[in-house]
Amino acid sequence: MEKFYLEPDEDFFSIIDRIKRSRDIRIVLMAPAGLGALRSIINLRILKDESLSLGKEIAVITSDSLINKLAKQINLAVAEKIKEEPKEVEWEEKREKEFERKITSGKKVISDIVAKKQPMRPVQPKKIVKQPEPTEDLYEPLREEAVEEPEGEEFRDLGDKEQHFDELFVKKRQEESKLKKEQKIEEPQYNYYREEKEAAPRMKFFTFKKAIWMLVALLILGGGAFVYFILPKAAVAINPQKEAVDFEAELLADKNISAANPENSTVPAQVFQVETEDSRTFPTTGEKDVSEKAHGLVTVYNQFSSSDQTLVKTTRFRSEDGKIFRLTDTVVIPGATIEDGKIIASSKQVYVEAEEAGDAYNIGPGKFVIPGFEGTAKFTAFYGVSNNAMAGGAKGKMKVATKDDIDGATQIVQAELKNKAKDEFSKSIPAELKLLEGSENLEITQSSSSLQADQPGESFTISVKAKAWGLAFKESDVMSVINQTISSKIAADKFLIQSSIKLSYTNVKTDTVKGTANFICQVEAQAGYNIDEAKLKSDLAGKNEVEVRQFLGNLAGVDSAKVTFWPFWVKHIPSNQNKITITVEGK
Repeated sequence: MEKFYLEPDEDFFSIIDRIKRSRDIRIVLMAPAGLGALRSIINLRILKDESLSLGKEIAVITSDSLINKLAKQINLAVAEKIKEEPKEVEWEEKREKEFERKITSGKKVISDIVAKKQPMRPVQPKKIVKQPEPTEDLYEPLREEAVEEPEGEEFRDLGDKEQHFDELFVKKRQEESKLKKEQKIEEPQYNYYREEKEAAPRMKFFTFKKAIWMLVALLILGGGAFVYFILPKAAVAINPQKEAVDFEAELLADKNISAANPENSTVPAQVFQVETEDSRTFPTTGEKDVSEKAHGLVTVYNQFSSSDQTLVKTTRFRSEDGKIFRLTDTVVIPGATIEDGKIIASSKQVYVEAEEAGDAYNIGPGKFVIPGFEGTAKFTAFYGVSNNAMAGGAKGKMKVATKDDIDGATQIVQAELKNKAKDEFSKSIPAELKLLEGSENLEITQSSSSLQADQPGESFTISVKAKAWGLAFKESDVMSVINQTISSKIAADKFLIQSSIKLSYTNVKTDTVKGTANFICQVEAQAGYNIDEAKLKSDLAGKNEVEVRQFLGNLAGVDSAKVTFWPFWVKHIPSNQNKITITVEGK
């Protein structure tokens, strides 16, 4: 007999599983009070039926009054405490006597099923007048009737309850016999016997655990096949023997063509040009007694007629504060235009000089009239406007700009501007283009000073303009010309290693007018021996590591080689050539 001590929160299906896995046919369930899994008459009935189907006897020992009551209702053996277990011989004798008693009395009760390892089964008689169809369990009505105890009665012990079931069975059989006689149906005779040989517990061939283990086994077998047949690979890296290839080629970069031409060694070029300017102010360093007149520019307007008006040299212009300035040269003011009956003034900018020396004539911008036209209609129709102040007027000992001041400042500004123009020019060249060193041209297009030598002033300004010009081309165009040229210098059993090509350029001569540049391209490269990869795969297939190394060591044109197997346990080149990878350095 095996005892199962159940946990307070044990699951009902866990109890069933433990009974199934037990090898003992007599099982005692030690149930704590309040065990929810057994406080249900349905669960207890399922527990009893499942045990009977397995050929096992179960009993429940618990202090829980509800479990005791429900177990008694379905004729399941219960006790409140463990009694001393009877010896095996006594147990068998007691069971045999009980069985004989119930057979001889001709009664059938539910407790018979509990007392036997296998349920009893009826033996059909040889002659049956009419056999009723088995529609339901013969004993199910008895079970249903036995669920509820008769009102007003309580069983003192298990024996009383079994007697009650015996009486119910006899009564039921008598009613069935009477009904069959009335219907003239010969009642089948039932012989109840007990199989002496115990049936083996029912086993399920396919279980969830078996399915899991079968799946794991299939995965292992499939993985093994994959590892053995699919994974093995081999990679062979060949470093071929090399020889140097050096030569020179004369090329022409031309802005007037659009594609490289290896036959006449020309490549297309693009012209890039950058113009920039800068100005800086410097202090004067010289001193001198001077008598200088202020001067500046005035714009003269003709709003009188469509005829030109000539103004002779020394023509006076009077400012709003009465200062007189005179023309330095004779000028012609163009005539006005007439549009839709309206006069649109014409204009011309002229150079004027103060009538007297001194800084009093260094006046600001303003309006001028021509005193010579005063009293005529031209006086209001001809006028002048200065947008900048008059300057340069001085008298006495003053600071002046010397020639050295002007020349030194000009050199400084020009040098700075050249660096600036060169930097901006380099930035304007796209990264994919090559600018030949020495092909760019840099020139100063304009340089001026606000003061001439010995002119008075505290400071002077140097203004400079510069221009950078050059040709750039794609080095890939040069490579296309070089590759065709170099092919004639390499033997048929060799190939050019592209990564080894180094280009340098000398003797650059540019023509800004034509937009061309001639130059010498110096080429340094290496050529490697060709390897027949298809034949090498065929020769290596199936060889082990030692055989592969010996074979490659004796192969012509190979400087060195490296063999890699994958996965790490593979030691042979696969027989399948698709699993072999050959790489030749530089190819």
